Amino acid sequence: MSEQTTDAMTLMKALISKMETMDAEIQTMRKSMDTPELLLKRAGFVRANTPANEDVWGDPLRGDRDSVISKAAAAIDDAGMAMPESNEAWHDMSWDDIHAMANTAAQAEGRRIDQ
Repeated sequence: MSEQTTDAMTLMKALISKMETMDAEIQTMRKSMDTPELLLKRAGFVRANTPANEDVWGDPLRGDRDSVISKAAAAIDDAGMAMPESNEAWHDMSWDDIHAMANTAAQAEGRRIDQ
């Protein structure tokens, strides 16, 4: 019986040691998840609050709408083109519609249009 007890104790010690190791690893992973900046930095991403360059216009997808974007949007509205309202509508647009919208925006911005 003492041999069975020794085997059981060895097994219990091994299991307890493994559980403690797993708990320590989980705590380390939780700490890294608590600081997403560190996790993203390790993955090679740049900070989200990196200041934009001076020559970069506003980003309409983030709600920015500076004068250039507003002028281009007004020109597109004046041209009678309807902006798509949903993802499906954007994907259903033909290339001719997309190029026409880009040309109208370029004209409103005063850029040269390549034909």
